[in-house]
Amino acid sequence: MYQQCVYFNLSTLNRKITKIWQDEFNRLGLSPSHGYLLSAMAEKPMSTQKELSELMELDASTITRFIDVLNAKKLVEKVTVGKGATFSLTAEGLAVSAKSKELMTALFTRMQESMGANELTNFVDSLQQTKQVFADK
Repeated sequence: MYQQCVYFNLSTLNRKITKIWQDEFNRLGLSPSHGYLLSAMAEKPMSTQKELSELMELDASTITRFIDVLNAKKLVEKVTVGKGATFSLTAEGLAVSAKSKELMTALFTRMQESMGANELTNFVDSLQQTKQVFADK
């Protein structure tokens, strides 16, 4: 019955992968989402909340909560520009971002070893294509 259910299979897979990622990112004192946000900010310095929200495909309020956590850890700072604000990484934030990228690379390699490089690439491509089908819904 559940073998054909998209929701059940994706939810189960999500829980399993989330546990692996959380266990690894805990070593940095971060959640995976915080690590990915740091990486996004390293790639796009002086980002606005809206830019980060679009890049991470998250609500602006979620980005604000993540930035608040990272700011409290002294990894991110807010720079007021006129009526708006941008966010940048502190020196410590840059260092943690680099560690986060190394961790993401190691996790990706682990996934390739488990699934096979071509299979993982095809799986991720399929997920991205499927995600686009539901983007406007």
